[in-house]
Amino acid sequence: MKQARVTAESNVQAKSDFLANMSHEIRTPMNGVIGMTGLLMDTDLTPEQRDYAETVRNSGEALLTIINDILDFSKIEAGKLAIDTICHSTCGRLLEQVAEMLAPGGARPRASI
Repeated sequence: MKQARVTAESNVQAKSDFLANMSHEIRTPMNGVIGMTGLLMDTDLTPEQRDYAETVRNSGEALLTIINDILDFSKIEAGKLAIDTICHSTCGRLLEQVAEMLAPGGARPRASI
C-alpha cells in the first residue's frame, strides 16, 4: 500500500512537471507569434490582410489563455498557485464590464483585465 502511494505521488509530480514545462515551452513561441502579428498589423495592409492578421492575433491570444490555464492547473496541483488580491474598485469595474458585455443589445466592449 505504501509503495502504491509513493508511486501515485510520483506520477502526480511527473504530470505537474510535464504540464509546467510544456506550457512554458509553448507559451514562449506563442508570445512571439502574437508580438510579430502586432508588428505586422502596424504596417500598411489591405483590409483583407488586416482581417487575416487580426484572426491570427485573436487565435494566438486564445491559445495563450488556454496555455496559461493549463499552467495554472499544474500550479494548483503542486500547491504553488499564488492568489492575487485586487482592490474593490477594480473588481467593481470588472463586474460592470461583464454586465455590459452580457446586456441584451448593449455595446460589447473588449474587457481590459
